[in-house]
Formats: sequence, C-alpha cells, structure tokens
Amino acid sequence: MQVKEKLAEGPGKMFPPLCWLFLMRSLIALQGAAAQEVPSHIEFSFGKFRNVSLPKNVTVEAVVSKIPADITYIVFQFHTQHQNATLSYDRIPTVSSSQTGFDVGLLSPLRLLQRSLQWYLLSPEGSPVAGTAVILPYRQSDPVPGGCNLEFNLSIDASIYLHYNLFETIIRFAPANIGYARGSSPPLCDVNMGQNSRWRLQYDVYQYFLPENNLSEELLITHIQKVANVQEMTANGRRLVTLTSNDKTMVSFSSIPGQGVIYSVIVRDPLLNTSASYVPVHTYGCSFTSMLDNCYTLGKVSTKVLFTMLGIAGLLICFFGHRFFKSELFCVGFAFVAFLFFILITRTSSLDYDCNFQIFRSDAVFWVTFSSIVMLFPLIFLRWPREGNITACAIVGGYAVVLAVNSYIYTSLSYIVLDILKRALNNDFSRAFTDVPFQAIDFIMITVWVVLAVSGMVLQLYRERSRPFFPPSPYVMWKQERERRKTNILDPSYHVPSLWSRLKSRLRDAFQRREPAGERTPLLL
Repeated sequence: MQVKEKLAEGPGKMFPPLCWLFLMRSLIALQGAAAQEVPSHIEFSFGKFRNVSLPKNVTVEAVVSKIPADITYIVFQFHTQHQNATLSYDRIPTVSSSQTGFDVGLLSPLRLLQRSLQWYLLSPEGSPVAGTAVILPYRQSDPVPGGCNLEFNLSIDASIYLHYNLFETIIRFAPANIGYARGSSPPLCDVNMGQNSRWRLQYDVYQYFLPENNLSEELLITHIQKVANVQEMTANGRRLVTLTSNDKTMVSFSSIPGQGVIYSVIVRDPLLNTSASYVPVHTYGCSFTSMLDNCYTLGKVSTKVLFTMLGIAGLLICFFGHRFFKSELFCVGFAFVAFLFFILITRTSSLDYDCNFQIFRSDAVFWVTFSSIVMLFPLIFLRWPREGNITACAIVGGYAVVLAVNSYIYTSLSYIVLDILKRALNNDFSRAFTDVPFQAIDFIMITVWVVLAVSGMVLQLYRERSRPFFPPSPYVMWKQERERRKTNILDPSYHVPSLWSRLKSRLRDAFQRREPAGERTPLLL
C-alpha cells in the first residue's frame, strides 16, 4: 500500500518544477528540429502561378498530382528577380539533377502509369528567396525543348542560358526533339535528317521589354506570368528571328543596362502544327548585388557631369551656333574627334569604359551605308550653306540635350549613337539584334528634341537674316590686314618687322655673341 500511495502521488512530487520546464523546452526543440528536416509541401495545378517563398535552410517540395493520361511530359519553372534558387529532381541536388539561377526549369518525362510528380526547391546561398512558379503540361505531339541536349549538364534541358556584357547579351539553348508517347523511348537525335526526325523543327526567338525605369520585383513577376507559355508569349512578345535545326542555337542582342528584358524560345513542329516553350529568362544588363555600378547606380557622377555640360553646350549650339560660328566649329569638331579617338584607343588598348536587316550583318555594307547617309545631308544643303549649318546646329544641339537627360532618366534615343559606337568597338556586334523599347519617355524626348530643333532653326534664321552668310575666313582677314599694313605708313604696326623677321632676329641673337657698342652717353667737354 505504501508503494501504491507513492505512485498515486504522481510525478509532480518526484521531479522539481524546474526539471519539468527543462524537459518541456527540450521536447519543443526536438520537435522543431524534426519539423525542419521534413520538407515543406506545396501542391500545384497545371498552368496556375504560385508565389513561393523559400525559407533559410529549408527544402520545399513541389507536387502535382492527378496527372491526366494524355500528358507526356511536364515543365516546372521558377523565377526570381536577382537571387539564385536551386530546382532539383532529387531532395539532395547534384550537378546532373538540378538547375541553379534566376530563371530555372526542369522537364520531367512521365512513365506509363505515373499519376503524380514532385520537384525540390531550396536556396543555395542560405538566405530566404522569393519567386513565382508554374507547371506546364505537354502532350505526345508537342516537341520536347532541350530533348537533344549534348552541351549542358542535364539529359533533357529546357533552360535558356544567358550571358551579357557591355556590348551584347547572348542566349544559348539545347536543340529540341520531336514528341513521343508516354513511356516510350525518345527518338534518336542525329541518326537521320529527314522529316521524321528533329531536323524538321523550327525555333522562334521572342523578346519582351519590361516598362522603363522600373526595377521592382513585383513588376517582373507580373510580366513573367504574361510570357511563360506559348500562347502568352506569342500574344505579348515580339518575334525577332526564326532558326532552323541547321542553325546554331545561339542568338545575340544589344545590351541595354538598366532595362528589363525577357527572352524566350518557342520550338515549333510544322508537320504536326504543335509547339512548346523553353523556360523564359530575363536580364537587366546589370547586377543588383555589385558594390559599384549596380542597377540602382548605373549613372556615375562623372558621367552625369560630362553629359550635363554636353547638354548645356548643345542648347547654346541649338540656338546660337551660327552666330558664334567659331565656337560651333570647336564644339562639333571636338565631339567628332573625341568620338574617333575613343574608338581608336578602345580598340588598340586594354582600356574599358568606367535596325535589324540581315544585309547589315555585313560590316562592309553597314559602314558604306552609314558613310553615304552622313555625306548625303551636306550634299543636299550644298546650295544653301547657311541654312544647312543652322539645321545641323539645331538637330545636333537638341540631341545633346537628349543625351544629357539620358544620364539621369533612361531613354532609348541614346542608342542612336551608342549602337554605332558598339558596332565600331566590337567585332561580334554585327550579329546582335539592336531592338530597344519605345515607350512613353521616348515619345516625350522625341517631342522635346523636335521642339528644340525647330525653335533653334527658327530663332537662328530670324537673327541671321540680315547678316553675312558666314564670318570671314581667318586667312582672308590675315591677308587683308597684311595688305593694309603695307599701304598705310601712318599705322604704327607698319613699322613693326614681320613675324618671320622677328623670329630670325631672335635666333641670330641666341647663337651669336653681341659685340659691345661702346660709349652710349655724350662726352663732357
């Protein structure tokens, strides 16, 4: 009985309250650790985007179930703005089973009776990551993006690989394969080149510009959702080029730092009239994480100061260029020579900066055409030299103001000059597509440019209507002055020796010893 009574008293009297508190905290900690080992679970539906947050040191499992029997393969996409995310077939990612980047995607072929599928998402850098994800299904008649991959790590790689520098942005992707039934072996890629093989496939390259001067993550996510699949991209994007299976799966574009751009490739099967989309990629032509010159601080102070001074000079030339003709020649000549020397120095040294017709891919055709256009306008105004000079002052001066504004607010009009400069500096830039966005700010700047140019022309033509066409030539003025000095003996300058005589006298005095002239004062008697 004594033993039973002790037991009936319960454990509260056997352990002190502090021991119970310590035990409870230990159990809670163990439960939390066990919960972190279990991956989070997110259920997806076909074609519906979901915003996903990846916690620190947690693997998130993405699952799709109740897959219809007519679905042959599925593509999973995950997009972030500038943070790396890892998407893997397995819970523990490997090089051959995962993708890491801003725009990652995996293509999963389905087995014969498979009804569900899962992927794993995690942050490779140990920090929280937020993005948007979508699952897209395809049938056996649809081509398989990246199905004939021989270059990248995955056996089937539907991703687009993007690389950019100051001059160009390059995208690469793996060739696709023709569709096949669920559970069957994929067709061989390079056995034959007939119409029953992958060689009949075509690739449409699309470009989609984000709104200018907006680097927000919400904006990117919204627009990624507009172009993730075939139907949305063909409706909203711009097709730039169509590649055949004989072409190299690489396309180059002009880099536009600070401007968001989304690129996508849609592979088409013209025989079956079907298509599929690779995983779209985006770029801003700049880095969000670099300490200097990142996407938020693209404009250097020195660049802003330089272009502000250029804008002020442009205003003066636009309205008063012909009146101060010598100043105009100095400014325009300085800009032209600086442009040429910048190209020369950049191409011949290690210094760095701290139209899409097929015919213009040839450098010879491009530069001959460019030179002809440059020479055309002087020939047109050869009959009216004063009007031609005033027109040139107004147009060039107004454009200088546009460049000054561009150093503070992005505008596509700056690429009128920048693309020509890139073409001169980079040998490979001839292959790049030079499309730029044309949005509200560009319409405003064109209006400003036109108003400045017209105002400058009208003002200068009115001011110069009763003046001589051009100021006299300095050489003519020098000759007139020389003749005047010869004939006007009362002019004090008449008795001044010529410049050549003065130079000869100085040289002679420098190399000959002057003899003493003797006594110069009168003798005293």
